[in-house]
Amino acid sequence: MLHEVKGKLARLLATENLIIEHRSVETAQFDVVRRVLTLPIWKFSSVDVYDLLVAHEVGHALFTDPRDWSKEDKWKDVPQTFVNITEDARIEKLMKRKYAGLNKTFYRGYSDLNDEDFFDIANEDLDTFSLPDRINLHFKLGNHVKINFSPAERTIVDAVGTAESFDDALQAAMLLNDYVNQDSESTEAPEAPANTRQGNTPDVQQQTPPTSQEGEQEENDGEQKEESEDQVPNETKEESEEKGAQEDRPEDETRTAEALEKKLKQMADITEQEISYVSIPEINLKHTVVSATKIHEYAEGVWNDYFERMKNESDSRDVVWYEKRFSKTDEKYNQFKKDSAKEVNYLVKEFECKKSASAYSRATTSRTGVLDCAKLHTYKYNEDLFKKVTVLPEGKNHGLVFVLDWSGSMCDVLLSTIKQLYNLIWFCRKVGIPYDVYAFSNEWNYKSGRLNPVLKEENKIWIPDEFSMLNLLTSKVNNATADRQMKNIWKIASSFRDYYGITPPQLYLSGTPLNEAIISLHAILPDFKKRNGVEKVNCVVLTDGEAQMPSRTVTMQRTWENTENIRNRRITDNTFLRNLKTGEIHRLTMIWHKFTKILLEDLKSTFPGVNVIGFRIIEGGGSYNNMISSYIDDWDTKERARRAWKKEKTFTVKDAGYESYFIIGDSALSNDSNFQVSETATKAQIRNAFKKSLGAKKMNKRILNEFVSLVA
Repeated sequence: MLHEVKGKLARLLATENLIIEHRSVETAQFDVVRRVLTLPIWKFSSVDVYDLLVAHEVGHALFTDPRDWSKEDKWKDVPQTFVNITEDARIEKLMKRKYAGLNKTFYRGYSDLNDEDFFDIANEDLDTFSLPDRINLHFKLGNHVKINFSPAERTIVDAVGTAESFDDALQAAMLLNDYVNQDSESTEAPEAPANTRQGNTPDVQQQTPPTSQEGEQEENDGEQKEESEDQVPNETKEESEEKGAQEDRPEDETRTAEALEKKLKQMADITEQEISYVSIPEINLKHTVVSATKIHEYAEGVWNDYFERMKNESDSRDVVWYEKRFSKTDEKYNQFKKDSAKEVNYLVKEFECKKSASAYSRATTSRTGVLDCAKLHTYKYNEDLFKKVTVLPEGKNHGLVFVLDWSGSMCDVLLSTIKQLYNLIWFCRKVGIPYDVYAFSNEWNYKSGRLNPVLKEENKIWIPDEFSMLNLLTSKVNNATADRQMKNIWKIASSFRDYYGITPPQLYLSGTPLNEAIISLHAILPDFKKRNGVEKVNCVVLTDGEAQMPSRTVTMQRTWENTENIRNRRITDNTFLRNLKTGEIHRLTMIWHKFTKILLEDLKSTFPGVNVIGFRIIEGGGSYNNMISSYIDDWDTKERARRAWKKEKTFTVKDAGYESYFIIGDSALSNDSNFQVSETATKAQIRNAFKKSLGAKKMNKRILNEFVSLVA
């Protein structure tokens, strides 16, 4: 939409943290305290006119004094309409001075308005117009119309044209008012203020495009004609009396300003659906994040209590069975850790190679000034006899933040996902990269009954009170503690696939607050950088589905309530996400995956140094086709993705908000890459098992290699 683009133009022109809103209003409004500029949604095709109006309103926001001047004794008798004329001339002059390119914009924009007769001057004799009207036309239309002034009137024109401050504009308006109200027999102009300059200034006649020779000639001709008008005799008494009769009411003197205002109001689209603006809420990490220590103490306490209760209430055989199941999961974890050592070492090797290659590509070599004795024998044909030194620039310190989907649909694939996650964690611990693993969930707070409310403010994205980020694992613990905590998560993930009744209730799977998790990263990422002293953060999101759609906060009062309250309301296609830090605006959508994409793009614009990598686990069958249709538009790219899926059960999406979005089949994750066959297997079974093993390893290495490339 046009107004989205022009909102960005307004922020660029303002050169400050100005909030721009387009709403279904008749006139522009500026909130001085909040620094919010509200613009109408003008319905016309002229881009120049839109740019003109935007620049004009920004000029008021930048240069107009917000004080209530009408209550000051000096100006209290000055009509508002006169101040509007003088102030408009001043702020437009200052905007054209600040941005030279606006000269053409104002010229073409006012030309379009004049062609559409927005000032109601078609077929009119402009010499019969009041002085305020002629001044208004002179400074807005310039060479588009021919305006004549008497010598007495020239003083007022010069005062308007030379006004630099808001007080100068008020002074010019007061001079105009004094002139309008002076005795009809008086022909003397009021004395101009000391800071004004006689004659036209370069800033006044700026409606001619600077690059147009024809326009410059027009301007010169106009000035000559105005000078010739200065030589005509003063107005007759009859003419003066006639004009005096028209000057009884100030509003009668500003018909052109009123005509412009009226037609701009008519041009404002007040019928369009109301536009809503939302921004990212402030996340209090103390309320939202549950620490790893608290999580694991809780899980271990549940298990201990469970076994104690079983020993007292159940058959001893049940106790033994559950204990065996627990020890079995520990054995599987230990075996997986052992089997993953090769893949982890491969990751480390690839990372170090890519990191070294990147460093050497940025290396600089210089001479030291010390003779290289090994080259002395070549002095007859070699001028380079000095030792050299190669300087390798220091790389940035890296950190990794993992965001894990803890929703109900992850039940069958959570353990497989955990396996991929653990490979990356062991990689991080080997190369010394700090990390944190968060799982997004609605169950922790819901089951505990102790909600941690996010501060509710109007026009924010709504964060449910039950939402939390579970800090499952962290690099801030020693190897023994890390191993114990990883075993705990392994047990929980195993219990969802192979249920045996002792999953800690607050760690049950829930909905998919992925969008809320991305929003929380606005607070988590800078906190992570500060705590770990890292310069660059890579964020890895592991999920199996689309996020649940969030809502927005509104202030409303129900009929039976005494006060207004903050409540949530559905987000529509006419809702815009406004980033108060970067000034960027994104139009939100009800398409689920595109909504998440917008949040990811907003996150990356806020933190430019952050890489966000996505791992999406999908079921087999036709699910991959749905993914390809939703995320890929280009036909050739779609075909390449289909071929990759059929061959390797994986493909990569580049336009989903992530740096890379790896789509992986759950069957591929579940397949054990170890070569295992029974003792009675046939040759064909052995061959197929071997090929399957190689295929799984190839896929894992390809994905991990691409991941390492992004991190390195």
